[in-house]
Amino acid sequence: MGQIGLVAPLIVGIAGVVIFVLGLGHLFGGRPVRGSAHFVGGAPLAIGGFALALLGLNTQTYARLTHEGPVAEVTVKLINPQQSLFAVTVRRLDGVNGTLICELQGDDWVLSGRVQKWKAWANVLGLDATYTLNQLSNMYASAERANGKMITACDIQGPPPDVNKYVPSGWLAWLQEQAYTVDRRFGDANYMPMVDGAVYTVVITQSGFNTVPDNDIARHANDRAG
Repeated sequence: MGQIGLVAPLIVGIAGVVIFVLGLGHLFGGRPVRGSAHFVGGAPLAIGGFALALLGLNTQTYARLTHEGPVAEVTVKLINPQQSLFAVTVRRLDGVNGTLICELQGDDWVLSGRVQKWKAWANVLGLDATYTLNQLSNMYASAERANGKMITACDIQGPPPDVNKYVPSGWLAWLQEQAYTVDRRFGDANYMPMVDGAVYTVVITQSGFNTVPDNDIARHANDRAG
């Protein structure tokens, strides 16, 4: 439906331009009445068609730029209250099979990775932000609390894509740059409180990672932290 909403107005606009140009031909050919009729009919069609097409393009751009896709579900379980030790389970939701349990010490869990953002016109054509996850690590509520404390982390990067066996990743990056489709590449991370029983969903947006509390425990913990 979205593509029809974009293509149909374009067809109307082009038809309007054709009628308008035919009107010019009639006018210069000494047929002013017929030329005026084509002007009257063609101009509104051209203006209205292209205006609707532009509106449709902007709508699709907005939809693509606000697109979100699930990346992982993060579940927290308390192991040792005295040591602030938690078992954090990461279950992939993006088609990558795998569940990882990582023991983290601290106040917050941090999920980090790298994001490749495409230009807006490439989003309209269907290219959504791509990403790789790197690690799950811990964080403390303040620098003072973190001083002297243990840093814990788990690798969640996974194996490289199969295409890397045949095409060096540097070549793919070069082709993307030459096509002027890449907006920027950047590291990104999201963190949320570690509280026993909290469940979160990490999503990828066109701007990077975002985390949504999934149950009341997670929502209350996030509200207290904020």
